[in-house]
Amino acid sequence: MDLGSLVEKGMKLPKRIDPCPIVDALVEIRFSTKINSNAVFGLIYNSLQPEFESVENLPIQQLPEPVRSSDPNLRFKPHYRVKSENFIVQIGPDVLTISSHPNYLGWTRFSEEIYRILSKVEQVGIINKVSRIGIRYINFFQEDVFKLVNLNVNLGEKPVKYNNTVVRTEFDQGDFRSTLQIANNANMNGKSGSIIDIDTFISFDTNNFFEKKEDLINTGHQKEKELFFSLLKEDFLKTLKPIY
Repeated sequence: MDLGSLVEKGMKLPKRIDPCPIVDALVEIRFSTKINSNAVFGLIYNSLQPEFESVENLPIQQLPEPVRSSDPNLRFKPHYRVKSENFIVQIGPDVLTISSHPNYLGWTRFSEEIYRILSKVEQVGIINKVSRIGIRYINFFQEDVFKLVNLNVNLGEKPVKYNNTVVRTEFDQGDFRSTLQIANNANMNGKSGSIIDIDTFISFDTNNFFEKKEDLINTGHQKEKELFFSLLKEDFLKTLKPIY
């Protein structure tokens, strides 16, 4: 699949579709600090009160510190989760994620909360450099989504039948990259179906992230949205009642 041929210049993107397939939406910030890693959660959490009163220890805390620090797959895993009525913030020694939960409220409302939280974190003054920004959306459909997207996978000259299939690939999108995963073996709240999971990210090493946060995050969101809608076949998109 050639992303360049799918994402047309000036492509008109829907503002929303109905029903909304988004089951998870989050922004992830990976960073380094000059303080002791054990102090990160407390300082950030204090800045978020009283909106986020519910605190939960995440399972990674049950692992010994030497295991957590030596396994690269665990390095950027949050250790704590705090909740408000409409949002979840997860915090680790070098990572912060912000999610719209339990329902997606739309980008306008979600981005307002992202920037409000990040402004509070900036005021704490503990983040030295940011190394990665990710914008991830997971969409769930009760149909077999491989029949509905602009994606063809062949084995030799014959198309595969997509029985219990997972496809994962990456795309360059200017300064950003997107990891795309499509699977038709998903289960959500007891319902079988498919997911389209897109993680759009930019990696760098910057100490002026907070000055550019809105431009960077808005651009990443736009790249994710372009990829998502470029995947959907036109006839399928029409069934989702797009509003432009």
